[in-house]
Amino acid sequence: MRRRLRSVCTCLLLLLPALHTGCEYVRPTLNGPLETWQPGGGYRFTNVAPPGGNNSDSLLFIAAFSGGGTRASTLAFGALRELANQQIVWEGKQKRLLDELDLIHALSGGTFTGGYYALYRDQIFHDFEHRFLRKDWETELRHRVFRSPSNWIRLWSPYFGRAHLMAELLNEALFDKKTYGDLAALHQRPMLIIHASDMATLARFEFTQFQFDFLCSDLSQLPIADASAASAALPLVLSPISLKNYSNECDFHAPDWLAQAKRGGRIGAQRANELLSLTDAEKRPYIHLLDGGLSDNLALRGIIEGSGLQGSFEKLLVLAGVKNVKKLVILAVNAETSPDVLEFRSDHIPVISKAMSSMIDIPINRYSFDTTTLINMGVEKWKAELKNNPRSASSPWAPDADIYFINASLSEIADPDERVGLMKIPTTLYLKDEQIDRLVMAASKLIRGNKEFQRLMMDIQAKPNP
Repeated sequence: MRRRLRSVCTCLLLLLPALHTGCEYVRPTLNGPLETWQPGGGYRFTNVAPPGGNNSDSLLFIAAFSGGGTRASTLAFGALRELANQQIVWEGKQKRLLDELDLIHALSGGTFTGGYYALYRDQIFHDFEHRFLRKDWETELRHRVFRSPSNWIRLWSPYFGRAHLMAELLNEALFDKKTYGDLAALHQRPMLIIHASDMATLARFEFTQFQFDFLCSDLSQLPIADASAASAALPLVLSPISLKNYSNECDFHAPDWLAQAKRGGRIGAQRANELLSLTDAEKRPYIHLLDGGLSDNLALRGIIEGSGLQGSFEKLLVLAGVKNVKKLVILAVNAETSPDVLEFRSDHIPVISKAMSSMIDIPINRYSFDTTTLINMGVEKWKAELKNNPRSASSPWAPDADIYFINASLSEIADPDERVGLMKIPTTLYLKDEQIDRLVMAASKLIRGNKEFQRLMMDIQAKPNP
């Protein structure tokens, strides 16, 4: 007995320094400093790729992939597959509609699909299902947390959390340790904009060099897996991910139009203040990020706020450097859920898990409704401006320009039983094969059945470009 007690004590004495090491030294710094700020440098739309080849400015296509775990990843995958199946003739070239995709806004579950397509393009149709969609990521993450003594030590550290383990898993098993520098080196569209939520300001935080300029940080060094994990860091499930603020170390100068935006409309002024708050490293030495769905679960507010910052959507296009836009297409792929009132018929006080779920779902769903209303209002306003306002010779719009908003949201499924069934698929990182198949088919049905999509295809086929 005495020998056994001595062995236990020895093990504890050996473990204590390791625990101290875990607390003190497991301190990841994800982002590095920007040595020299270069206006217009780094990963941003103007540098991704010039128009040409199979992708043109004249058909400007933006996709937004919502959050919602593997449900969202699958719906986005189904949307990409449907776009690949749609053949068009544009500017005298036979191509797929997918070939004209220029920009992907994505968050949380949508980042897994968006990131993989931005990196590997058509490879996604060959291996993404077995690499991600049909794997049990929840069990894998749980094993890394509970079955790895080395991870117990790391998780003891106040600087290391479950989201870092998620980032490591994504790095190894999905994104192959690719960084934003690797993504920029491809020099091809679509550009990928992943966003998370800033805990301090409750604002969207975009993983673009434009946003990282305010931190004097070099986005090119950052693994895409880290951005994806930050965007998926749902409170209580995954820990926040933190970035270091190096502002005032690279001679960065905020663009003049930000000062003008502060004096402008409400949306532009709010966004300007959020960005400028990043330039004070003394007040904000670290930026702590959570799930992107908390600030914009539809990934559409970047378009709305960008227009507000610039004063108009036309000025936003000028900033992006695009020209002769004949058709602007915005596709929203929304894997939303809907509360089931039947689950609340009992007179028992709802259990804490239900209450916690509602704390997250209520603001996300209400905010998403507001975002959908805003984007619809914005599109109608931009259409009216195209129709009624004279255009200068430097306008990015072509004389016959038009705008299309395709809402591929689960709430748009016509059959009520099918709609409810799809919207009740859980927000998890593991789905059954039957659920995945239903979501992929639903994405195709949502796009093909959308009236704006049908109008777009009729307009393209009715007016083939020479």
